[in-house]
Amino acid sequence: MSIVETVRDGGEGRRERKKQQTRQALHEAALRLVEEQGLDGTTIEQICQAVDVSPRTFFNYFPSKAAAALNLPESGVAADVVERFLAMPGEIVPALCEVVGASMDDGMDRVRLKQLIKLRPELMPALSQWMGAAREQFIELAERRAADRDEAVRAVSLVLAALNVLVYTGSAPDRPGAERLLAAVDGLIGVRGARMADPAPTLNA
Repeated sequence: MSIVETVRDGGEGRRERKKQQTRQALHEAALRLVEEQGLDGTTIEQICQAVDVSPRTFFNYFPSKAAAALNLPESGVAADVVERFLAMPGEIVPALCEVVGASMDDGMDRVRLKQLIKLRPELMPALSQWMGAAREQFIELAERRAADRDEAVRAVSLVLAALNVLVYTGSAPDRPGAERLLAAVDGLIGVRGARMADPAPTLNA
C-alpha cells in the first residue's frame, strides 16, 4: 500500500469514528432529555444544543427525536449482515436469529430500552414503525434462502415476535442476542404447541 493510500485509509477511518461518536452523542442526549422531559417536552434543538451540532447534522443521523432516543438504526439489514446470513448453514430461523441477534448486540442496551418504553410509552409508535420497515427488509433477505415468500414471511414473523417478547421481558441480558432470540422462539413454539394439544372443551349436559 502506498503512502497516499495509507493516509487516505487513515483519514476515512477517523471520519467513520467521528461519525459514530456524533451519532452516539446525539443518542445519549436524546435519551437523557426524553427520560427527563418526555417526548413532547423535548425538541430537536435541545438535543442538538447538548451535542453542539446543527439540526441539519441531526437529520444526517436520525429521522426523528424518538429514533434518536431509541437509537434506531437507519436500516434493519446492513451489508455485512446480508453476507453473514447467506453464508450460514442450517435452517432459516436460527440463521435469522443470528443476524437479528447481532443487531441487538450492536444496538441499545435492551434492559434500558424496556425501562424507557415503560417510562415513556409515547415512544412505542416509533419503535413499531421501525420494526415494520425492518420486517420487510428481513423478509426480502429471507426469501433468498427460503423455498418461497410464504416461508420467508413465517420465519421472519416468528423471529420478530420473539424480539417483541425480549423487548418487554428483558430476559437474560448478559447472554448474546442470538441465544436469547432462539430461546424466545422456542418459548413461542412451545406455547403454540401446548395450545394445539389442549383437548377441545366439552359442554356439560
